[in-house]
Amino acid sequence: MAEPVEAVEMRAALLRLRRTTGLPVAFGGLLHEAGRMDIAELNGASTGALRGLAISAGNGLGGKSIALSRPCAVTDYRVARHISHEYDAAVAAEGLRSVLAVPVVVRRTVRGVLYGALRSALPIGERTFDAAVAAARDVEQALVVRDEVRRLLSVSREPTPGPAAWEEVRAAHSELRALAPRVVDAELRAELLAVCGR
Repeated sequence: MAEPVEAVEMRAALLRLRRTTGLPVAFGGLLHEAGRMDIAELNGASTGALRGLAISAGNGLGGKSIALSRPCAVTDYRVARHISHEYDAAVAAEGLRSVLAVPVVVRRTVRGVLYGALRSALPIGERTFDAAVAAARDVEQALVVRDEVRRLLSVSREPTPGPAAWEEVRAAHSELRALAPRVVDAELRAELLAVCGR
């Protein structure tokens, strides 16, 4: 059974985040309902303490990132005053101190969060932030492609589309062809280009 595209893209983004920043731990997940997500993917973690952790908008660093729709960071999670501390036990079990959280935003809606972390209390620099934002954009683009494919499939099932619907299909086709080279998963990219070729 094929893995969901979202899981593949999230894992690839976390791996890139670690490689480009040198951060020892990266993790994240996608929202499954408004303002709520579970941490589904871990890279570099030494325990399973973070896996499945349910994050709510406004709670902890990731929840703050969801609520504000922008990247957030703390130099020392344990003593940070500008976040709530519902997730302290899991963060401490993994030994994390400096943490950043970057939202994955698609059409102004937060759809997930990528985290990067250090096991020491050191400031996270601008280059690291930029790399984390770039990784989040990669996931965003994959979600845009997935959403467009679903929309096109639903349009193709509608009875005899009129001229306006065909124009929308042409525009979506053009957008999908432009987005395809940015899809990390080679199999998905080839499948997407094959569908565009029809």
